[in-house]
Amino acid sequence: MWHARAMANRRRRNNVGADEIANAIHRMVDAIQPIAAQPRAMISPTRSVTMEDFMRHMPTKFTSKTTPNEVNAWL
Repeated sequence: MWHARAMANRRRRNNVGADEIANAIHRMVDAIQPIAAQPRAMISPTRSVTMEDFMRHMPTKFTSKTTPNEVNAWL
C-alpha cells in the first residue's frame, strides 16, 4: 500500500515538474515570437571589392611549391 502511494506521489511530482517546464517553454516562445516576426533589413554593399582592396592587405605570394594544407591556409 505504501509503495503504491509513493509511486502516485512521485508521478504527481513528475507531472508538476513537466508542466512547469512546458509552461516555461511556452513563455519563452511567446517572448521570442515578436522578435522573430520582425522583417530583417538587408544591408546592400556600397561598392564591390576590387583587386586593389585585396592587395592593400599585402597577401603573401603564392607559389606552387606548397602542400595542400598550406594552399588552404593561404586562401
